[in-house]
Amino acid sequence: MTEKFVKVPYYIEKDGTKTFFLPEVRLTKGYQIGAKGEEVYYADYWEALSKLMQMNTRRFRRRNGNNIPGIVSCQPEHIEEVKQSYIEQQLSSMGVHA
Repeated sequence: MTEKFVKVPYYIEKDGTKTFFLPEVRLTKGYQIGAKGEEVYYADYWEALSKLMQMNTRRFRRRNGNNIPGIVSCQPEHIEEVKQSYIEQQLSSMGVHA
């Protein structure tokens, strides 16, 4: 069986680490994407990822080092392929069934 991969945007933090838009970035109300003041929440990860990938500038909130949800903007070329099974594993560990 061939492993499936999914294109996922990421943000490069000031320390050089990458923060991928993965299930772990979910906030209390869901996945928050969009520019400040125009943000939309999505309960479903796959729907949020689909909408995020359609944006000209991909923006999402993630918790920073101080646990404060801040908006990050991804560069257009900052996309990597992630194993779909890895994403589904994260969703499952969160109690969400893909």
